[in-house]
Amino acid sequence: MTSKIDDSICPLCQQNNCCNVNASSGCWCMNSQVPEALLAKVPTHLKGITCICNACIRGYLQQQTLSHSAE
Repeated sequence: MTSKIDDSICPLCQQNNCCNVNASSGCWCMNSQVPEALLAKVPTHLKGITCICNACIRGYLQQQTLSHSAE
């Protein structure tokens, strides 16, 4: 049994990652820096195959901002 990896799904939240890397104009993900802490959460078998969605990136950055401002 072979399972196909759906590269349109975020590996962290399992929602559509809205990646359009194959478009002639490229995708937002090509110009975004994904925090290493988020990349570390991607399951090994999905690393380098699927994109983390913009919502997960924004949520992580917002959480980091809030926790740094609480210090």
